[in-house]
Amino acid sequence: MATTRRRKSIAVIQQLTDEPHRFEFFQALRILESATRQQQSLDLGFARHPVGGWVPPHQECVRFRIRETLGFRTANVVAVEPIATLDSGDSKAPEAQWEMIVGFMGLTGSQGVLPYYFTELVLQQLREKSDVLKDFLDTINHRSISLFYQASRKYQLPVNYERQKLLKQREPDLFSHALSALSGLGTGHLSNRLQVPDEVIYGFGGLLARQVKSAVGLKGLLRHYFGIDVTVEQFCPQWQELPDDVVTRLPGGGQSGQNNKLGVNALLGSRCKNIQSKFRIHLEPMSYERFMTLAPGGEKMQAMQGLIEYYAGTDLDYEISVTITDSEVPPARLNSSGPPMLGWNSHVFSEGKPPNLVEIKVSQGTDDLNRQLDKADPMQSITSKYAAR
Repeated sequence: MATTRRRKSIAVIQQLTDEPHRFEFFQALRILESATRQQQSLDLGFARHPVGGWVPPHQECVRFRIRETLGFRTANVVAVEPIATLDSGDSKAPEAQWEMIVGFMGLTGSQGVLPYYFTELVLQQLREKSDVLKDFLDTINHRSISLFYQASRKYQLPVNYERQKLLKQREPDLFSHALSALSGLGTGHLSNRLQVPDEVIYGFGGLLARQVKSAVGLKGLLRHYFGIDVTVEQFCPQWQELPDDVVTRLPGGGQSGQNNKLGVNALLGSRCKNIQSKFRIHLEPMSYERFMTLAPGGEKMQAMQGLIEYYAGTDLDYEISVTITDSEVPPARLNSSGPPMLGWNSHVFSEGKPPNLVEIKVSQGTDDLNRQLDKADPMQSITSKYAAR
């Protein structure tokens, strides 16, 4: 049926069969291979094996033939149509396959490698209603054209990736395997363990292969995948507990003292401020709908935490800061569709108060002393005790 612009919406496979001369050979073959993997084609009994494999020709999805003529062809693809497979004596053999008549190579024809005498002989036998010689030569033509396609596909990285996904093979193609090795996922037991698809990690293989990780790289990684403008704040102070063998203890109660020499190793307190082991990621102010997609425990937040930890490693602590205007947060209501979550989308309203930016932080287990470091923040700060790991 025609669209509002008076253009008919026709399936690609229909366009290929109606006007094959408009398609390039390699693209036409990719379309046919993809079409044979669809459920509708499988129900019709179409052959599904790719061309150039180790199966008989009648089990391959496309059968190649040559147009027997001494005239020069103007298109690489002359005709495409479904045909019944040859009788192979196998009850499990497919019932149909695609036939593609090409015009750029072969044994006979105007561009064939054999003398014109063989083309004239084939044409003479066809006029006599005998296609024995033509079928024999097409068997050789089919294999040579299939290998020609395989040789050209070998060096086309997108085609290799597409075909690997089309065949649903567990092992990745060679190029994806090389990118996974650069990204740190080269061995089989490490694949498909992150909250994001491995293909996302492959796209940043050059960035992840660097030994030194930077805030600029992390910013670009998050911005590209989530489409959110972020800012990375480095050297964020936090309080850390000191190990027992470091704190000062006076002797008594049957225990010997330790680290109690003034001016040498004595320390006051059991915690210290550290500004080298934590960074904070500020997300741009966003709408309430987008804000709720980043709720703790959700898939998007877990994916963000997984990317951060995979890129920055586990030696550094981090904190995700999400900002939203409190006027956009609806009043809390107890229902099953969108229940309120303490520390995320529920807060006390005050009539007559101007809109205020609310900053909510999702971190790796903050405590009260770390909250005191944020008192100088001009924005209202609500700290969520949500463990990132």
